[in-house]
Amino acid sequence: MVSWIVALYALIIGVWWPRLHEYFIDRNLAGGIHDGGNRLAAIALTGHMCDVTMGMVLVPISRHSALASFFQLSVSTTLTLHMLSAYTLFALVLVHTFLYVSWVAVIRGMSAHARKVLPVLNPTYLYNETWPGNTTSLGIWRASLVFTGFFAVIVMLIISITTLPKVRRKHFNLFYFTHLFSILMVIVICLHASTMLYCTAPGLAMWCLDWSMRLHELKLLLYGELSTFGNGWYCITVPIPRSRLAGCSCRSPLAHFFIHHGDSSTREVHPFTTITHLATKDATTPAGNDEILIQFLFRKVVAAVPDPESMARRPWLSKICSQLRREPAKSAQWTEKIASSLDHEIDQRSHACLERKEQILHTSVDLALRLEGPYFSPADPSRYHTVVCLVAGTGISGAIAIAGAFSALQTSHSTAASGISKSDSSRFVWRRCVIVWSVREKDHIDLLPLMPTSEVELQVCLTGPGKPRQDITAILSEITQNMPPNATTWAYISGPKGFIQNAKRVCKATSKVEYHAASWDI
Repeated sequence: MVSWIVALYALIIGVWWPRLHEYFIDRNLAGGIHDGGNRLAAIALTGHMCDVTMGMVLVPISRHSALASFFQLSVSTTLTLHMLSAYTLFALVLVHTFLYVSWVAVIRGMSAHARKVLPVLNPTYLYNETWPGNTTSLGIWRASLVFTGFFAVIVMLIISITTLPKVRRKHFNLFYFTHLFSILMVIVICLHASTMLYCTAPGLAMWCLDWSMRLHELKLLLYGELSTFGNGWYCITVPIPRSRLAGCSCRSPLAHFFIHHGDSSTREVHPFTTITHLATKDATTPAGNDEILIQFLFRKVVAAVPDPESMARRPWLSKICSQLRREPAKSAQWTEKIASSLDHEIDQRSHACLERKEQILHTSVDLALRLEGPYFSPADPSRYHTVVCLVAGTGISGAIAIAGAFSALQTSHSTAASGISKSDSSRFVWRRCVIVWSVREKDHIDLLPLMPTSEVELQVCLTGPGKPRQDITAILSEITQNMPPNATTWAYISGPKGFIQNAKRVCKATSKVEYHAASWDI
């Protein structure tokens, strides 16, 4: 990918520099100016490079991205491409701006006659073509490019600050909505340079189509059910229109949706991987049903509250700074808000059952929400002999969906086994599925009710105070050592950032293991 981008920039420079250099040198000489031509050509060249780079920034951001679908790119890959292109764009914009500022110093040192030939506000045209008194339809825009340009630089600077990891993670809504309204900046840049419109047209078209599809999906209010498994774990069961799967090959068992719950937040949508294998659910749901049931598993996250004892042990200077800042209390997390409705219902029923001396039964509450998706990850575990799910915490969701795919495949194998020859049965590659779940002991729940088949090997590694961490190297070594010759292994990795990085490092060191990391961070 990097080599293609470098080749693209080399092509732009090779094609545009000779023409721009000749054009501005000739224009300056025609006006009696012998200095600054090379600098003007460099300003124009970096402007064209910004045009192309802006197009590269817009292409990968669509969730219904044709780029991601065609090249089978994961979410983290497309986000990384977007981030690198955006930082490259900002660097080129700064170079473009500094070249212009340096050219202003050059023209300030020229004679009064020379300064009347090329206007400071837009040196790409002659003075009599732009300012003052030009009555053509483009006269006002030709004279005002410097204003639109500096406006774009300021907006890009603000966006760049919000993308810094510390700012993005602590103030994600600020980061997200700043990005969302940056479309206004794109319009201003297209006014700044008409060539920008041609380069950004593909990305803008995909962006508009993507948002129309997303808003169409979010328009539908779905009514589901929220239930609990205990220890802060909750399950959302919701029917989705079967038409959502129309046109999807559903080869990957890994699919995620963006959930909007209006009672928890009017503006937030959160990505969740479904524990349902959509292809199996679609195949087993009667043809007359227009809806299929899917499930999401999540754990309630409670906003951190400072411990009085730990606050008392803090240095006196830290205490003073905290008092001066007067930090407001953290608001409840999104998962805490959505789970509170069920917790409140359980409390009410518990009190009622205690008064009547009855046992409380399984409790659930109705839930109204909106779903955007599904979005499938580019992973096909059925091509491998052994699939290992290295997951931690709520990363178990994707592993349960993979177990559903394994169960469906084993069922089809057993159904077809009597009617195929031994040679034909070799096309059934996927023979083993192992889930290794690392979870804190106080957060552990029984996953067997969620597992679609008993043929999946489930290993639970309980962590916490006084307990060792999961040894991924030993686990992979034990799983792969007794494999048949030429058998392939694939690992699905999901969990906290540190866990994912460690598991990726181990998989890279083990040459026999390919992997897919479900990461939302870059």
